[in-house]
Amino acid sequence: MEPAEGPPLLSDCMRSFEPYLAANLKTEDPVLHISLNPHEDDHLTDEQLVTVARDYLKSLGFGDQPYVIYKHSDIDREHLHIVTTWVDERGRKIDDYLI
Repeated sequence: MEPAEGPPLLSDCMRSFEPYLAANLKTEDPVLHISLNPHEDDHLTDEQLVTVARDYLKSLGFGDQPYVIYKHSDIDREHLHIVTTWVDERGRKIDDYLI
């Protein structure tokens, strides 16, 4: 989801999660937070970081889920925070055996 005028607002991102979260009110923690931390010697472009994040989500079975990728540098290197949902579009909890 990318609005025509610039990057999406946090409120836009959260709205994209709402149908998934409403589909299953039984899952105790319906939102998943992942932190990906490349080695400090790795200097990746934004495009490479996005590719790493998308490939990682896909490998875990979350490739079709709505997600937010946020590049962060509160430590000595840039890293990613990914937020997605444990609940798929049918309201089923995604298996967590890979996490």
